[in-house]
Amino acid sequence: MPFSQGAQDALVQWANTFSPDRKAESTEDLHDGVLLSYILSDLDATYDPSEIDTQDDRWLTYKKNLQSIYKGLVRLVNRDVPELTRQARISDFRAIASDPDAQGICKILSVLFAVAMLGSNNERFVTRITKDITDSTVLSQLQRITLEMKTLMDEAAGDEDADRELANDTRDPDLALEEENAELHAELDKTKKRLADATTRLENLKVSYDDLTDETTKVHEELEAFRTAQDGTSDQVIRSLEARLREQDELILRHENQAEDDREARAKLTHENKTLKVKADLADQHSDEANELRFRVEELTRKANMAERYKQKLGAQSDLQKEMENLIYEKQQLQQDLVEFEKLLKRNKALEDTNEQYAKRMHDYEVNFIEMDSQRRAAQAEMAHLKDLIRTQEAQSQADERFITELQEQLNAGGANSGRNRTPDNETATGFNLEEELENSKEVAPNLSVELTRLKAENNLLRNSVGSTPENARLRLELEEERTQRKRLQGDYNLCFEKQKVAERDFGELIKAMGGKEYVRYVNSKLPVGGKIWWLTPEYHSNEILTNLKVNLEKVNRELEAERTAARELRDRIADQDRAILSAQTDLSAVEKDSVAALEELKQTDQLISASLRNDLDALRLEFKSSSSDNDENQRALVKALLEKDTLRKELDTLKEQGGGELGPEALKNAEKVKQLRTRLQERNEQLEKAERDKHELQRKLKASQDGSAALAEKTHLETKLRNLQRENALMSTAWYDLTSRLQSNHVVLQRRSEAPRSWIGKQRQMVNATPRK
Repeated sequence: MPFSQGAQDALVQWANTFSPDRKAESTEDLHDGVLLSYILSDLDATYDPSEIDTQDDRWLTYKKNLQSIYKGLVRLVNRDVPELTRQARISDFRAIASDPDAQGICKILSVLFAVAMLGSNNERFVTRITKDITDSTVLSQLQRITLEMKTLMDEAAGDEDADRELANDTRDPDLALEEENAELHAELDKTKKRLADATTRLENLKVSYDDLTDETTKVHEELEAFRTAQDGTSDQVIRSLEARLREQDELILRHENQAEDDREARAKLTHENKTLKVKADLADQHSDEANELRFRVEELTRKANMAERYKQKLGAQSDLQKEMENLIYEKQQLQQDLVEFEKLLKRNKALEDTNEQYAKRMHDYEVNFIEMDSQRRAAQAEMAHLKDLIRTQEAQSQADERFITELQEQLNAGGANSGRNRTPDNETATGFNLEEELENSKEVAPNLSVELTRLKAENNLLRNSVGSTPENARLRLELEEERTQRKRLQGDYNLCFEKQKVAERDFGELIKAMGGKEYVRYVNSKLPVGGKIWWLTPEYHSNEILTNLKVNLEKVNRELEAERTAARELRDRIADQDRAILSAQTDLSAVEKDSVAALEELKQTDQLISASLRNDLDALRLEFKSSSSDNDENQRALVKALLEKDTLRKELDTLKEQGGGELGPEALKNAEKVKQLRTRLQERNEQLEKAERDKHELQRKLKASQDGSAALAEKTHLETKLRNLQRENALMSTAWYDLTSRLQSNHVVLQRRSEAPRSWIGKQRQMVNATPRK
């Protein structure tokens, strides 16, 4: 059908309505096929315009573009408007693609226009024409083309009906029925293949979707748990971790039950599969043979029909060209199927490579895990040995510190006792000056705790050593003896300490009673005549010296205690800040890494923090033990003082009743003793209160450290469970990929065997079922 210039311009304007960016002035602008691909992609949603090359302007590129458009147009006409099949099969398309002209481009445009106007979705395109084209001449030309294409469609339908009636009259009805049956069977087989392929892809997509959903849920849960651990308090973190642990235990229990049910079902299905495999193989064999015979009959029938048709239409060159085009189209379809099959083979190969890589990676992970476990055990053994050595050294260090402290106290106590034990006669006979006082102060009384320290060291040595049973029994007896001796020495030390305090108080009372000037005259009178060393002057009295020294000593002790407390708090605060900074740095680094590396880094950080908290806990325990010992000693002294006070009070009441209210020297002495005991009791109460405060503070720190250690242990346990679950998921994924690769590569193995199916439908069934035959 020739096209006039007006018809050409009308078709070009209609083509411009499909692309707002690209406009054509004439049919020469359509030779590259770009605008035609826009029209075809709008008409057919399944058409892929990516095959059109818009960058290259060579003649060969234009030819490939037009061939791609023609193939898509034929598929669209056969699927949606089969009445236009004769018009769609352009006899001189090869010449048009090689050397496009205005008439050839208009033929393609007319077929596209007929599909748009006469197809099932023509309302949208009619509305577009009436909206975008306002020229009445162009509209009349388009209407004329529509009527001509409609007339050609009717004529083609009439010719086909006549040919069909003629063929029905001339051929055997049984052959016609058999041909129709063969066509229906072929269509059914194609539909079954498409259904099987779609089912397989759907199952693979479902499995992939489930895996992604599980992984996404797990990541969200970890993120939520991490945010909760960072934002909430320690109690909330513990509760959330406990709830998560319970949920994971329930999930593990459900998975174990499901795995048991799956194993039972698998065993049952395996048994049934074995019983039905022989029958299935026999049925498949007979089915393959029947299908082969059926297809052979169908092919022979088809060939007979084709021969009859060729005899009837030998002179019709157009019909021969039509059949040739059909064969070319079928060849192209087969080539496309071959390309799809090659893609499937490549995908199968990629999946096999992925499976091998996953297997190697899992093997490396297992080897690394075994090596890390061995290193962890060796490190734990070494750490335990080092802890024992540290405890031994700490005990020895504490014993040395106590020994040094006791030596300093005894040095001070010895100096004071030596000063009080000197009599005035001795001072007069030997002289009383600063040099002699310093020399006498060096004579320290025998240290009562030297023996005690030595016994403690021997006790620690015996406790850490391992000997035979008789040796242990002998050491236990010696230990009991040393404990008894220690108690006796501790009692002697307490008695000496009390006597020292009483002497100091008496000395202070004596100085206060004598006054300043009297004490100066008394000391000067005791100095040797002609002595040149004067200790005291009327302006500088010893009571002032002693008072100032005591005040300064108490002030320095208070400042020292405050500095020690501040230093201890500052060390604790610095340690907490270091742990917090380390945890924050680890969290920041874990965000930038993958899940495995992040978990390993979090584990190492938690181990460092746990070790730091454990060291703080050990230090607090030692401090708490020392404070507890001091508190027990103070309590025993307080009880003793209370008992002595009660005894003296009873004696004082008895003396009052006997003396009728007049107190003698003995009563006055007892009253003075009661007063001394009251003073000592007050001092002991103050020491006891201080010890109680230290004890409560240490208990609070100990509890906080234990809570932190418990939380870290719980967190470590949960991380271990999480790693185990991730490893199980990785193993399940590996098993799934292995199974998929085996199923997809099964037909390749079967093709190499003698009993492999040789017919086309048998091969297709084997690829879909993927069941190995034995």
